[in-house]
Amino acid sequence: MGNARPGLPVLHTSVEGTVAAPTSDVWALVRDFEGWGRWWPRLTTSLVDPTGVEPLVAGQVRLVSANGRSYKEKLIKIDDDNMTLEYELVSSKGAAAVALPVTAKTTVEVCAGRDKATSRMVWSCAFQTDVPEGGVAIRKGQEVAYTEGIEAIKKEVGDGAPPHEPVQVSVAMGASVDAALTPVGTLTLSVGGACLATLRLSPGGAVLGGREGLTLHLAPDDGDLTVELVDPEGGALATGTLPAAALLGAQDKESEEGLVHKVTLSSSTSSAVACYLLSVETPPPASPAEALSQLLLAMGQELLGQITATAFRIGSDDGALTWAYASYPSASAETPLPKYCASLPPSEAIPPARTGFLFGRSTEFLYAQVRLLQLVVDTSPQGGLDEATRLRMAASAAAIKKEIAADPWSAPFFGSITKPLVADNWKDDGEVAEQFIRGVNPMKIVRVTGDPTAALPSVFHSLTDPDGRGLGALVACKSLFYADYSELALGEEDEASGAFTHAAFSSVLDSPVGARKYWYAPRVVLYKTPGGKLSLLGFTLTRKGDGTEDEVYTASTHAPMVYLLAKAHMTCADNQAHQFVSHLGMTHLLAEPFIVATHNALPSTHVVARLLVPHFADTIGINFLARQTLVSTVAPLTDATFSAGTANGMDVFSAAYQGWDFLGSNFVNGLAARGFSLSGAEDELDGFYYRDDGVKVWNAFIRHVSAVLTAAYGPDGDAAVAADADLALWVEEMRSPDKAAVTSFPASFGSVKALTEALVTIIFMCSAQHAAVNFSQEEYVTYVPNRPDSMRVPMPPTPPAGEDLPPTALAAAFPTAGVSLFQTFFGYLLSSPTQAPATSIEAQSALREEFPAEVGALAADLRRIQADIKERNDKLVAMGQAPYVYLSPENMPLSIDI
Repeated sequence: MGNARPGLPVLHTSVEGTVAAPTSDVWALVRDFEGWGRWWPRLTTSLVDPTGVEPLVAGQVRLVSANGRSYKEKLIKIDDDNMTLEYELVSSKGAAAVALPVTAKTTVEVCAGRDKATSRMVWSCAFQTDVPEGGVAIRKGQEVAYTEGIEAIKKEVGDGAPPHEPVQVSVAMGASVDAALTPVGTLTLSVGGACLATLRLSPGGAVLGGREGLTLHLAPDDGDLTVELVDPEGGALATGTLPAAALLGAQDKESEEGLVHKVTLSSSTSSAVACYLLSVETPPPASPAEALSQLLLAMGQELLGQITATAFRIGSDDGALTWAYASYPSASAETPLPKYCASLPPSEAIPPARTGFLFGRSTEFLYAQVRLLQLVVDTSPQGGLDEATRLRMAASAAAIKKEIAADPWSAPFFGSITKPLVADNWKDDGEVAEQFIRGVNPMKIVRVTGDPTAALPSVFHSLTDPDGRGLGALVACKSLFYADYSELALGEEDEASGAFTHAAFSSVLDSPVGARKYWYAPRVVLYKTPGGKLSLLGFTLTRKGDGTEDEVYTASTHAPMVYLLAKAHMTCADNQAHQFVSHLGMTHLLAEPFIVATHNALPSTHVVARLLVPHFADTIGINFLARQTLVSTVAPLTDATFSAGTANGMDVFSAAYQGWDFLGSNFVNGLAARGFSLSGAEDELDGFYYRDDGVKVWNAFIRHVSAVLTAAYGPDGDAAVAADADLALWVEEMRSPDKAAVTSFPASFGSVKALTEALVTIIFMCSAQHAAVNFSQEEYVTYVPNRPDSMRVPMPPTPPAGEDLPPTALAAAFPTAGVSLFQTFFGYLLSSPTQAPATSIEAQSALREEFPAEVGALAADLRRIQADIKERNDKLVAMGQAPYVYLSPENMPLSIDI
């Protein structure tokens, strides 16, 4: 005790009780330090020092009167996360029937009972008295008082009556508020005259901050929830109602129906002044440990079901001459998608060794989370632990809580699960911009080479960099870049915010994962600094009409929290494009028709088949699993975890696929189309490691394939290629609409050089390209704030000059605890190291016996590339920067095997 008297023994009192009400209801009463008299009839309580302070903070003093005596008690701790309140006796006045303590520190703890509808209360006190034998009488009096207090809480929450349930809702404006009522001050939500929540509104009626994660405590017999517009002076402007039972019932529904409730507000002069939408969410788990446990247990059940289903769906055509093609259900002439293998040939199932490795990787992640279980251990004196253990575990739990409070998204990183470097600088404009060339999605950035006023929307034309360079000057010095996410402008639009929106239900988490998620189709302007690094010049999120009304976000024109939240929406949008297009679509799904066509049309002994086979390993098996989980037609994980959801995400990929060209979009030609040369002379960008390392790998494959084809086809290679009947059948299979349907595949091959480029296009896609967009996820995706999979809140209206959004706005917008943990876990799992890196080519190649010199030359090439990349990365690490390791041959798989 902080005010303990030396020489006096410390005595203890403890009373426990169970209340038939959720912990949130009980804690709401206990934490009201000033208002205990409202539920404990024989007490009167009031704050005396200081008065009128909100919210409650340690150090405040209340005056308590009961039975002719008065006490001053000081609040010393209020912990909402652990529902613990502590206060100490300051002074007392009046006659007493028994001795009084000279010091006393009282603790009230609320924790879960046997089920979610009950709570356990522990009311304890550590005290000292200078009256001999007075301890027994004091303890007895405290036991009577604490028991009476628990009974008063039971009566207040209606012990035995239907308990109040926490309902998490989001509130958004569904239609503009009548202009005659502006400026609007607040929106209140109340039941039976008791205000449950107050939300601040912009002059247009939109909710400013706090719209998500709002928890209302409701009971089935509460009647109506009243939603009221209130002016700045506190006057009622308009009112609407919604049955409270409707919100409670929505929690049990697995579809969007019932999750979103429209409340129309009326005034005395108008029947429809405004409309607000209340969307029901399921509250996140109480702790990261609980969230992780729920997630992994549910995932285990989900994966077991998928493995069982897979066992019965494995095809029996492994020995057949051909594998059948299938089309995705959403594919059509308007929304084309690559074909896939109709069933899983046994030879293409994921090998047991690889399956075991991935299971071990998952277990490794789970093991790192064991420390979080310390947060649920009862370290109170009544917890049953010996004192030394209790103190040690309490100190450890306190350290973990402090760490999580400072950065909750760092909680999963412990032990072998190391926190990525980006966690320290994800907010910096330079870091955000640099990830366009060395992050998970280096496929969107374009160098502006012509008239910038023709290339960029007019809202950007007045932008200048910190050195005063306008767009024209930046183009002149090869320093202007652009990224346009027009493909994301699809789906349902939220008119109030200009965002696109989607609601989903998670089969893994067995609950709605945010009643609504939001994303934008941003346009981003970047510039190169005089030092050769990229930074942000400005960006828009919305696409209103011709774009002239879109808000341009810049570091110099927007308050810090507004700008940071807008950047988070922008990186979330890039994450949708990355996962559905650059990663899943343009590597996994795109590779599959090539694999099937090669199996069907080419003899296994053909030199082209033998060149390609190492780069096809495990891909059909991995894709088969993805179709049962990530993009399942029944309960896809991506629908619950990504803002765009599965159907929209596949439509985004389809739009990109329509513009894809087999040779025109390959690594070399794709870079050229975006204004980048292989040497870097045209842009002089420092840090475009995807391009720099990719060129080395591409050239190594070109040399290898050309050498093998030259040796295989003989001195008149071009003529031999043109006359190859098996090759012609392969081309026909590739191009046929009824088969692989890759219509941009070359109609024929007349030279070794042309065939080499086609084969390296396939090989690079299956090895280097997938490595670049997949394995970088451990550094750039597992730390959620850097690239959130989803956002639960659209961008609010920008506050007036001089104001900013509250610090809580960012956390309210990011994914809930369960979804965040899934993002971290899945990014870590997908980054599992390969067991067949490019450095193993001599062992993996089907050509090693017939063409040992050519295979040996490739292996030597790859070793040189690895040494060059290591030298560069060592320098980056020495400077405290993240190395770019993804295209180093020791890390780059030969195929899409994860």
